[in-house]
Amino acid sequence: MRHVVILPWFCDEEVQRYLRIVARIAEFPRQSCRWSFLLAASPRTPPDDRLYKACAAVAPTTMFQCPTQVFGYPAGPTAMFWDCMDYISHHCEKDGGFALWLESDMAPVKSDWLERLDAEWRAANEPWLMGCYVPHVYKSRLLRRRKLLLDAHVNGGACYGKSFSHAMPSSVRAGVFDVQVYQYACRAGRVAVTELIDFSTTERARRDVLDPGKVVLHGYLQDKDRFIDACLAPMTEAERRGAHWNPVYDSLESFRRRLRVWRVRRGQQAMFENMLLAKRRDRASRRAA
Repeated sequence: MRHVVILPWFCDEEVQRYLRIVARIAEFPRQSCRWSFLLAASPRTPPDDRLYKACAAVAPTTMFQCPTQVFGYPAGPTAMFWDCMDYISHHCEKDGGFALWLESDMAPVKSDWLERLDAEWRAANEPWLMGCYVPHVYKSRLLRRRKLLLDAHVNGGACYGKSFSHAMPSSVRAGVFDVQVYQYACRAGRVAVTELIDFSTTERARRDVLDPGKVVLHGYLQDKDRFIDACLAPMTEAERRGAHWNPVYDSLESFRRRLRVWRVRRGQQAMFENMLLAKRRDRASRRAA
């Protein structure tokens, strides 16, 4: 079983982040599982020799120029995702491995990050995707019904079966890929939820790096460079000694977030704050069960 780690990029700023992320991966011990990189450049971005050389020094590496001429957000990233999944389906061995869509605001933070993803993937029942689950996200409104902000899905930065695109009908490709594929795969019973990949923020990244249950952090809606810096900085002895206080800080952060959602009434920030609260409630209910 060989896994593929996909690095998709649209601009040089993302390449610069990937260079830092790959440099950190290179510092980790050699992973016991077999894996390779697929470097996916957007149709308007030339392949990057710096990134290729950095990745090739760590694992077998293939450079790929996404062919689909679709641009803008979210249509552009969605087209690139399907370009990559189609490429993997046609060119990679059908051995049961996964393809990890690793965006430039996602950072591996444990030395055995890929081995642990590999173990959970093998333990699942031949999933089509495995990733960070986001429950239905609602916004509470005084004296009014709750408003649905976001449908349940697995976050797009996830592990996908290498034959994944063959299993998806054309209708699934019409919308934003993470929500669409989740709904289809969920109905087929081919979704695995993992806490190894999780959302984080710039403010709490250092706590999450110390969390033994998280191996890849995603800084959704964060300042990407600051977030990656927070994930990759060496852990200090003071941070290790103070780790027993982290659950208290987590509770205080959630309390402040519950207060904040009453002031943040609309837009992406409202969705983000409510999403983090919804995920915390969902995780608590899963563990209680």
